[in-house]
Amino acid sequence: MGAPYSQDLRLRVLEALDSGMSKMAAHKTFRVARSTIDDWVKLRAATGHVEATTRYHRGTLPAIDDLVAFEEFATRHQHSTLEGMKAAWHKERGQLLSINTFSVAMKRIGWTHKKRVGSTPSVWEPAVQSDAPSSYRL
Repeated sequence: MGAPYSQDLRLRVLEALDSGMSKMAAHKTFRVARSTIDDWVKLRAATGHVEATTRYHRGTLPAIDDLVAFEEFATRHQHSTLEGMKAAWHKERGQLLSINTFSVAMKRIGWTHKKRVGSTPSVWEPAVQSDAPSSYRL
């Protein structure tokens, strides 16, 4: 979606219409679509102003919208997997949600993925055994 026309342009077009200019002449003079001028006239008649609409809603609303309550829930179930959290949420709230919903909600409250202890080699262990040829040693 493009940016809305400026408030100044909207007011100048409507002032020109109020002073007697036709919609077609305003369309050609200000290079604004005729349907847009019609929309501005309707908007001014309905609301009394022609300010651009702000805060457009994009996408779907999150299924978990109370992040404070969710963070308390996540703290209570911090040692559970996402599947375990899903089951606990369904048991506590009666709301069946997907695992992805919990993953997104965890990201929204600033929690990272659970790390497995020992899943990476220790930095203190040698990367290659000492009996390997010297060309393979790090």
